[in-house]
Amino acid sequence: MSSLVMSVAVPSTSVRRNPLRHPGVARLLALSMVARTPEAAVGLLFILRVRDLGGSFALAGLVSAVLGVGLAAGAPLLGRVIDRRGQTGVLTVTATTATTALAVSGLLPHGTAPAILLALAFLTGLFMPPIAPCLRALFGRNLNGDDRHGALAMDAALQEISFMLGPLVFVSALAAISPQLALLGAAAALMAGTLAFAASPESRDVPADPSRRPRGGALAAPGIRTLLLVAAGMGGAYGATEVALAGAADHVHSNGALGILLAVWSIPSLFAGLITARRGEPADQARALVLLTAATALPTAALALMPDLWTLGLMLAASGGIAAPMFATLYSLVGRVAVPGTTTEAFTWLGSGLFAGLAAGGAVGGMLISSSGVPAAFIAAGAFAVVAALLAATRTATLRPGAVVASDPHSGSAATTA
Repeated sequence: MSSLVMSVAVPSTSVRRNPLRHPGVARLLALSMVARTPEAAVGLLFILRVRDLGGSFALAGLVSAVLGVGLAAGAPLLGRVIDRRGQTGVLTVTATTATTALAVSGLLPHGTAPAILLALAFLTGLFMPPIAPCLRALFGRNLNGDDRHGALAMDAALQEISFMLGPLVFVSALAAISPQLALLGAAAALMAGTLAFAASPESRDVPADPSRRPRGGALAAPGIRTLLLVAAGMGGAYGATEVALAGAADHVHSNGALGILLAVWSIPSLFAGLITARRGEPADQARALVLLTAATALPTAALALMPDLWTLGLMLAASGGIAAPMFATLYSLVGRVAVPGTTTEAFTWLGSGLFAGLAAGGAVGGMLISSSGVPAAFIAAGAFAVVAALLAATRTATLRPGAVVASDPHSGSAATTA
């Protein structure tokens, strides 16, 4: 499997590159990590806070779902505003609003109706600062070619760390002391990281662009619609896999193994992303996306055949090692096919597609575990990856530069060239 990752990541020359040599790249990655790490734990923190206030698990699940709705609905709207008005002001306003909602959630006195958290969770999701899309848009604006792809690969790799650190720091450590403390800590980290990112010269240098966009915004580009569908398909694969891993651990009465399995799944992706960052962008990124999504399907479905947690972990490593190179390619393609002036919004749509896919995959996986057992959920995860690969393969033409939408500045309409 590693040979496939290398084959699609290596350009015509084998020169090793280091995107961190560019001024600001390491700093922006570090600041974005501080801001994004609490986001990975917010859903769990709201669930714990509902229970802390005496609410039911049903209400806790509803609060988590409302948070997800806010995230999915708010991100593209915020991305569009940022494309028009620049990053710094919008990030400052959203950070202030989201962290206030988080802090209020943590400061509610005992005896408060837990249902109040529904509104606070929605507000948190709706105004969650879109740091990751802003970071990727900055890389697209300030870097070119292999350097841009390498920086995006490092971002995809470090994303795995935030997914691990968020629950570890804010749930396992702080929430073990008090869910209130955990929410306040998450609010502080989100505010500090976002404001520092927004104050960076790279973020402040992004100009406002009030020019007219095509109808449909970023989704007017056929390539962005393709990437959205692919992201949703891969989200479905990951969502079903997560539920299936929980089911596998529960089946052998070893729920403590779930965290280890998730780490085994994520760590190879981290290293694969770092390798990809040094190797440069693929010569044909659309083809690389097809290969990487297709390569995810077989090892993911094969998890159904693993007889115990040890062999399951080994196959997980093979499956997880593809994630960061795949997302690096996905993100690189955004800059190629997005309509000028809609790049941040385009990245937010990919995030919304991924969130929607995670929710769908988790729901499908859960139903299959209840009706047919854990192996069926792993097979479903592989099927989601197959769908993503087929979408990428059948819509490859939309991922070529010639498929970019041409906008009419007078009418605001758009016409596709593919």
